[in-house]
Amino acid sequence: MLYETLTQPIVFLWLFLGGIATGFLFDLRNILINKTKKQQILKEIITFFTVILTFFAFYYLNLKFNYGQFRLWTVAVFSLSICLQRFLMNKFVALPLTKCYNKIKEKSNARRKRKHKEI
Repeated sequence: MLYETLTQPIVFLWLFLGGIATGFLFDLRNILINKTKKQQILKEIITFFTVILTFFAFYYLNLKFNYGQFRLWTVAVFSLSICLQRFLMNKFVALPLTKCYNKIKEKSNARRKRKHKEI
């Protein structure tokens, strides 16, 4: 068997894991965009760098593990893993983190109100 054929499961695995990591990058992008509510230019810059980092991640993984051979299945695996992370992991990661953030924010606001009453 050809060496390139034997390494396809490893390529598949690395592209899948790279797509999941890139999906977390998009989650980070969403968090940053929510923090910059009125600054449209900053939102566009964050989105631009996220997309550029995604392309570089795909290019690097493909170059490193697939010897630079771009094929349809490599693009499909990378894209599907991003989609899986965005849709499935959102329920398991983003929602609990949002709840923790809201609890911390409520405690901080309560402390601030108590401190304001004391003064």
